[in-house]
Parts: sequence; structure tokens; C-alpha cells
Amino acid sequence: MTAACVTAALVLGGCASGSATGTPDATGTTAQANTAQPAGCNGDYCDPASWDTARATTPLAQIPPFTEPLNVVISARSTVSLADIQQALGQWKTVSTATTVSITGIHLKCISSEMADVAGGGYVPQHVAWRLGGCVDGNDLSLAGNEDHVRIWNQPVPGSEYGAWFIAASYETLCLVKNGVLQTASTDKLYAALHPSAAYHCVDGGPGSIHTAHPDGYNDAAADFTAAVVAAAKSHGWHVSQRAVDVPRGASAGEGGVPFGPTADILTVTG
Repeated sequence: MTAACVTAALVLGGCASGSATGTPDATGTTAQANTAQPAGCNGDYCDPASWDTARATTPLAQIPPFTEPLNVVISARSTVSLADIQQALGQWKTVSTATTVSITGIHLKCISSEMADVAGGGYVPQHVAWRLGGCVDGNDLSLAGNEDHVRIWNQPVPGSEYGAWFIAASYETLCLVKNGVLQTASTDKLYAALHPSAAYHCVDGGPGSIHTAHPDGYNDAAADFTAAVVAAAKSHGWHVSQRAVDVPRGASAGEGGVPFGPTADILTVTG
């Protein structure tokens, strides 16, 4: 991005804010097991209160409130920790709602919170979020519509060391509102830098996005993240199994009306 000596705050991601409480540590090493087992449990996970995130609002009238799908689960049968999986992935970096970086004088906030209820105790912010390339390189990817990121929530499962990890994955494009219309930020980087309140992340496949490579921002992101985990596991000599399950959803489309399917990918990674 250009615009030297410009200071702006670009919020890159969803909008609902908050900080998680009562969640596992940031490395995701060991989850605390509940003594009461929720209904609908199997060895992989317990049915969450909802397979969709809570409705999130945005600062832009052109992007109405939306929910997003929980479309990947790393199952409670896994014996490889979330931290080890992330390390094996290599380019998937942790980003935080509190993380801010500066590029040519522009201050960028990496991601914001969304809420989900996977443990039955009410909606809470994501425990952790990863972005392909991290904050800085991920922002560059978003200018081309290639920024894949995941928000992750932990569900303690009795008998499991790590519990299950529920994940909302999406491909997004850095977008902006100019003259009342959503458009890609890459068409006017200087305007995006000078008008941070007009900038947002648009899910690929919706208005304001570049969707040539990823026309189905939710389903494509889930498929590519799943494939990345499978490849990383195999490269480290771990065993990985994958299956798709049909799940009940309260919505069929997310941000910008981008559709998402009724399935979630279930991954089990064992050492």
C-alpha cells in the first residue's frame, strides 16, 4: 500500500469485538475437560449450540450484519496439539485483535473478534486466529483476494487431552466504499489509506471482492485449509484422517450474501 506519513487504522476482518474469557492458553496445548458431557457427543466432538457464528455487524451500510459457518473441526481424537499443527503449517501465523503493524506509516489492525458457542456456555470470542502469511503478508494477499484466515474456538471433550477445535475459514479481499459503492481496495490503495473507516474485508464471491481464484469464499477456504493441514501432517509423518459431515445450519449465506454449504470437514491428526 502507498501513502507515506499517513496514519490510519484499517480493521481487517469481522467486526464484533470482545475478549475471550475462560478459554485455553494461546498455544492450545491442553484443554480443561468438563465433567458434564453435552448432548450429541461422539469421539470427534460434541454438537455445538450452533454451527454458525453469532451475527456480526459492520461499520459499513453496504455490508449488512452476517453470520459465518464453522466449516472445519480438528477432532478431539487428535493427539497432535494445535500448536504443533500450526508449526507444521509454517505460513499460518497467529494474529490478534490487539495486534497492530505499520506499513509505510499506515497502522493496520490485523483482525477483529467474532463470537461462537461451541461448548454450550454461551457465545464467546475466538480463542485464537491464524492468517496465511500473518498480518503483514496476509494484508498483501488480501489485496489480490488470496487472504485465507481462520478463527478457532476450543470445545473441551471428556477423555480428550486437547478437546475439539471448531474453525471458521474464509478467503477475503481488502475492500472499500467509495462514492457509496463497495470496490476492491487494490483499485485505489491511497484512498483506502486516507479513509480507514471506509475499508473492510469482503469475503471472496461477494461485492467488493476479487473472486476469480476463489469464487466461493467460505467453501474454498475450508477446502484449502483442510488440504494444508493434511499435507502438513503427512510431511511430519503424522496420520491424518478426513471426513465431511452434514451439519444443521441456521443460515446458508454469510457476509455479502456469499453462500456456504451444509457440511463441515472433520480432521483427526495423530502422532
